[in-house]
Amino acid sequence: MGNLSPFLDNGQYTVIYNMLSLGIASMLFTALFLFMARDRVLPRYRMAVMVSATVTSIAAYHYFRMFDDFKHAFGTDGMGVVAYNVGYRYVDWFLTVPLLMLETVAVLALARSVQKSMMYKLVPAAALMIALGYPGDARLDIMGISPSVWGALSTIPFLYILYVLFVELGKSLERQSAAVREKIRLLRLLLLATWGVYPISFIMNMNATGFDPASFVARETGYTIADILAKCLFGLMIFTIARIKSAEDSPEHAKAEYGS
Repeated sequence: MGNLSPFLDNGQYTVIYNMLSLGIASMLFTALFLFMARDRVLPRYRMAVMVSATVTSIAAYHYFRMFDDFKHAFGTDGMGVVAYNVGYRYVDWFLTVPLLMLETVAVLALARSVQKSMMYKLVPAAALMIALGYPGDARLDIMGISPSVWGALSTIPFLYILYVLFVELGKSLERQSAAVREKIRLLRLLLLATWGVYPISFIMNMNATGFDPASFVARETGYTIADILAKCLFGLMIFTIARIKSAEDSPEHAKAEYGS
């Protein structure tokens, strides 16, 4: 659970209310678009698009839950009467971050052995990163370990994921076209930029003494913006890569999609 709030003023309440509403709309309609557009790519790339749609669908569900929980906790004249449950975010990330790794590998249609190797490295590391981060962000008293220690432990699999994505995956891109390599470069930079927001928001909350409204607003705003970029924009970029590769693989598909 999060912390009991003595007070959120009207401006602080409105900021988080609107950010969570933006998160719901972004996740929900990105998911709908990806589900409806899945036939715009060849069958071998549809799995990546469908995983992207699943990611944003899962996130949309959890944003509905967070929105309802936030109103319940802070909706009476800004007074927090129950604890705000930060666990909803971590359940969402525990499911969606490994799936983000899956869609990244799936869209490239790499050799089966390479795909398996990448997934065996990325998926467990992603799940471990989220599992280690939750006790620190929720300030759970587990074995007397401080939030900063949990944050440091969570950073280890995070760095390993970056190594796999930027170094090991980079070695598998030689056979991809220049257009696909450029999109993958942007995709990895997007992950690096958006994932960098999470530890910043984590640290802001960790340094607060008790419940600090300003830190709470900054954390929830930062998490939501990063989520939209790391899930919605990321999924749309996966869809773009799938379309490029479909056009490269099939002249008939390219003619049907682009008219040339």
